[in-house]
Amino acid sequence: MALRSGQTIQNTHLFLALLISSVLLLAVSANTRYLTPIETVIRWLAQPIVYVAHLPANAKEAAGSYVVSMDELHNRNDQLLKDVSRLNATIAELTQAQRTIAELRDALGYVQENTRTQVLSEIVQVNPNRQRLEVIINVGEQQGIEVDRGVLDPWGVYGRTVEVFPNSARVLLLNDERHATPVLVSRTRQYFIASGNGPDEPLTLDNVNLSSDIRVGDTVVTSGLGGVFPEGLVVGIVESVTDVVSESLKRVTVSPIAKVKAKSYLHVISSVEQR
Repeated sequence: MALRSGQTIQNTHLFLALLISSVLLLAVSANTRYLTPIETVIRWLAQPIVYVAHLPANAKEAAGSYVVSMDELHNRNDQLLKDVSRLNATIAELTQAQRTIAELRDALGYVQENTRTQVLSEIVQVNPNRQRLEVIINVGEQQGIEVDRGVLDPWGVYGRTVEVFPNSARVLLLNDERHATPVLVSRTRQYFIASGNGPDEPLTLDNVNLSSDIRVGDTVVTSGLGGVFPEGLVVGIVESVTDVVSESLKRVTVSPIAKVKAKSYLHVISSVEQR
């Protein structure tokens, strides 16, 4: 019994000695730099031990990330396979539609198709004179633009080039009084000339006979004559039809589809091929 009490006293003394030593070491380390080399050596020696101690946790985390990544890859792969399947079905439908269109063209005797190359441009200047409806665009000879090339905005026929410089061109708007566009009425295939009448005014169709079949709401498109525009580009919608009996003519006004006052990008038709 006495032996056990002596051992307990000895352990207590050892614990107190270690505690006092630790406190003294902390005080010395906090207030002096005498122990810095020893701390550096201890940290250096402890690094392998710390690394080995963390290996199980790091391995577990890496394995978990690998499993999650593989699950994500499998999910993405499944989604991509579904997307590819849908795209293949869409391609098959489009191919069948192209065949149907080709058969209809053959049945209707359609032999001409226009393929046009367009150059994207931007308006850089607007003529301040309201009686001269013109703009300057930022493409010209170096981009393959020539005089009398059709110009389109995102909605329809906008105008044509009348002067071309190395890197710019002047465009006359379709509602300028100097602009005339060969057109036809989609419903009846009758040919006319659509002339501009100045700012904020509709176009008019020239020399429309009283017997001409034309109605409000008819769509007016380019006829392809003159070589400036290919056939079928939308110019506008018939706004009014008035009989002028004394002149044996109809007065027909057309509301342009192009938004000439919008600050939008323009497309210049640089070439038109027929096939």
